[in-house]
Amino acid sequence: MHSRWWQLPIWLMAALVLMPVLVILLSWHSAQVEVWQHLIATGLSRLLKNTLMLMLGVGVMVLLLGVSLAWLTAVCEFPGRRWLDWALVLPLAIPTYVVAFVALGLMSYSGPVLTIWRAVFGRDAWYPEIRSPWGSFW
Repeated sequence: MHSRWWQLPIWLMAALVLMPVLVILLSWHSAQVEVWQHLIATGLSRLLKNTLMLMLGVGVMVLLLGVSLAWLTAVCEFPGRRWLDWALVLPLAIPTYVVAFVALGLMSYSGPVLTIWRAVFGRDAWYPEIRSPWGSFW
């Protein structure tokens, strides 16, 4: 008979991954009305609106940029295509909070991107606010 000792670590890892989800699901049985009333009164609609805007914005940007670059590297043959294949995967190796801090530093009011933008287009030129739902997916 086959030994299945190797399945134990897999089941343990699956249990660890599922534990936060199970805690959330089990906590719904003990509804705390005061918490929900406070959330609804203070800003649940704003949070839901921001979440939907972020989902739509990221989805559109992924469709435009991700699908077009995937199609380009899969169908077309051009110099540097193999390098681009690897370069497109590199952002997955960087933690998202690091990317967020770098983007915030680069595109904040005193960052180099906006400083150059103001130098080229003038001090009153429009620039998307990075600390907003619309600016977060740019």
